[in-house]
Amino acid sequence: MVTTERITYPSAEGGIGLAGLVAVPDGPGPHPAVLILRGVAGPEDGYSEIAERLAGWGYLAVLHGWKVRGDDPPDGPVLADLAGVMDHVRARPDVDADRIAVFGFCRGGVHALMAAAAHSDIRLLAIFHGFAFRREEAQPGLQPYDLIAEISVPTLIMHGTEDERAPIDGMRRLEDRARSLNRPIEFDYYDGIPHGFAVRTHPGYDAAAADRSFRAARAFIETHMPPARA
Repeated sequence: MVTTERITYPSAEGGIGLAGLVAVPDGPGPHPAVLILRGVAGPEDGYSEIAERLAGWGYLAVLHGWKVRGDDPPDGPVLADLAGVMDHVRARPDVDADRIAVFGFCRGGVHALMAAAAHSDIRLLAIFHGFAFRREEAQPGLQPYDLIAEISVPTLIMHGTEDERAPIDGMRRLEDRARSLNRPIEFDYYDGIPHGFAVRTHPGYDAAAADRSFRAARAFIETHMPPARA
């Protein structure tokens, strides 16, 4: 049976407390962990459901409360908060600290790449409807197109061809760059599907695409970071 709990933890920069949610699988552990980095749109319910889904697969899932910083925070606080949640995950006795993955959604996909570039113990990334380039109106910061040069862990990027927030042309450019750099990144495209397809509470949710993406993500993580040691 999956259990959930609310957690609080400090940012690495100090002076601010972050609130998150943990979904814990059945069994004694320690469990491999997945850090969930949410997007901007939609209430938390859609992401807490994802945390419970991952716990059902056998992974301890931690939903990180980065939105305390607002919808478009600068990179400095984002990186400090990511360091804070990574410290929390590593220190948990029910986590196998050698096996930590990150699932990023929308803006959280940018943060997932930032986290992997900053923390060498992250073992895997899965990014749902993320960004190749930050939107023009967003605060300037690290670009996914540049960050992929620092990604050396298995990564799966799932993207809709009709993504109105992160156009497909940009993602194709990112794919070309990843291949030219020989990065271990796989791309899975969803024909005719818009932004936000994987999260039930996002306006762009598409049930069929969401089901396909989570089946792909499960196969990917179970191949590279299985839920139980042999």
